[in-house]
Formats: sequence, C-alpha cells, structure tokens
Amino acid sequence: MGDEQRNTDIVRKVEQLWIDNKLEQLDQYFQDERSHDRPPGVPQGIAGAKMAHTGAMQSFKDRKLVMKDIFAGGDRVFVRSTFSAQYMGGVPGIPAPSNGTPIKDIESWSVYRLKDGKIVEHWGLNDGFMIAMQAGALEMPQMAGAPPSR
Repeated sequence: MGDEQRNTDIVRKVEQLWIDNKLEQLDQYFQDERSHDRPPGVPQGIAGAKMAHTGAMQSFKDRKLVMKDIFAGGDRVFVRSTFSAQYMGGVPGIPAPSNGTPIKDIESWSVYRLKDGKIVEHWGLNDGFMIAMQAGALEMPQMAGAPPSR
C-alpha cells in the first residue's frame, strides 16, 4: 500500500472517530499536530482539537456528519463533509432560541498533513455564513437581477 492510500485510510478512521465522538481513540493518530484554524485560547495539538470538538457538540445537538469526498495528494488528505444538527447557540453573533433551530447540509472542509503515518498539521473550515443564515442571524442576500423574495 502506498503512502497516499495509507494516509487516506488513517484520515478516514480519524473522521469516523470524530463522527462517533470517540475522542479517547484519537491520540494514536496524532503527533504534535499544529492546527491553523484554532481560535485564541484553544491550545494546539489533539487536546485543543478535542476541546473544540466538545464545544461544537454542545452548540450543534444531534449532529449528523456525512463524508462526501476524501482524497490524497502527496502527504496531504482532503475531506469534504456536510453536517446537519439542532443549533443550540454558542457561536458568537449567532443566537438560538432555547429549544434550538435546525440547520441542514452545512459544508465542512479539512486538510490533514501526515508524516510517518501520523497527523502533524490540520486546516479546517465550516460554512459559518450558511450556519448564520439558517439560524436566522443573517438574511439571504438578494442576487443581482433576481426577483425580490417574499
């Protein structure tokens, strides 16, 4: 098996562990991981990733994540996913009613860099604009030339 296939298999396992919320099994796949998407105050490494994930699980109740694409190039693996959940609040600037509000098909992208079979870097992005629109914090923008919405 080549490195790209091995790396893809490792990232697929890691993504499934995140989906299943099996955080205790993640450590074996990470080595001094550096993330490029952590907010201030969240530590680097797997400890920070677990902290961010725990916060996300509180903000997005009953989260269902589906991996749509996964592929490797060299030492990097790209993952595109979508998730749906009951948004409970917790994201600055995006309030939610006490019983939450449903959000659907939010795009999520991750790039992992691996070295010797371990994740050493991560870049991640969720479509916060779509979360804000579906949660009611932003109005859908009017497209130029489109008829006014009702």
